[in-house]
Amino acid sequence: MKNNKVEWFYPEWAANALFNKPFIVRDTDSALGRYNLSIKEISLKDLARIHGHLCDGLVISYIALRAGFECLFPDGIVDRTDLRVVSKNGPCWIDAAALMTGARINFKTLRVDAAMGEGFILQKTSSGQACRVKLKNGVFPADMKELESTIRKSRQMGEPVSAKQIDQIEKMHDDFSKKLLNTDPEQILDIELLEDYLFHFNDLFGDRGDVINKDMPRK
Repeated sequence: MKNNKVEWFYPEWAANALFNKPFIVRDTDSALGRYNLSIKEISLKDLARIHGHLCDGLVISYIALRAGFECLFPDGIVDRTDLRVVSKNGPCWIDAAALMTGARINFKTLRVDAAMGEGFILQKTSSGQACRVKLKNGVFPADMKELESTIRKSRQMGEPVSAKQIDQIEKMHDDFSKKLLNTDPEQILDIELLEDYLFHFNDLFGDRGDVINKDMPRK
């Protein structure tokens, strides 16, 4: 059942969005346990609570990974013991990939690849079945990308960012998230089955980008 309860970090527009749907997972009973006999539901709200905030990156990740799940698990139950994932290096992307799929860098099931862009590769470890899910070309707003780049470059150079700029980019992120959550995923995502995909684990480390403005003024 859809969880529509609203809390301060989870706005009503997200809770009531047309295509904001939870997904179902099966895990193990314990650190040395067997498969659960029961299943459980995970929502976008759960991710926002654990990740720290609701943002466009988290929303993109959520809808893209859900689409990948539907491709690999047509029965609707995601086996989080049987997945590996490739993601770009972003805090929301990595968090969503790990929390939604069970993949982890330390287990060599989560690969970080800067070339992935706005999407993921998911693969079942048991069968090798794999798919790539990404935003269609032109879906990500060009003006939002430009402002994000301007803000990041300013912070990299040690320059302050104005409250107006932060307010502006946050509104753009929210507007884009609203659009994504109220649009049929088929209209905004490309899904490709990958034949004979070989998962190569690698390490990529980078600076965290979602905390660079935490001390900037609000006015």
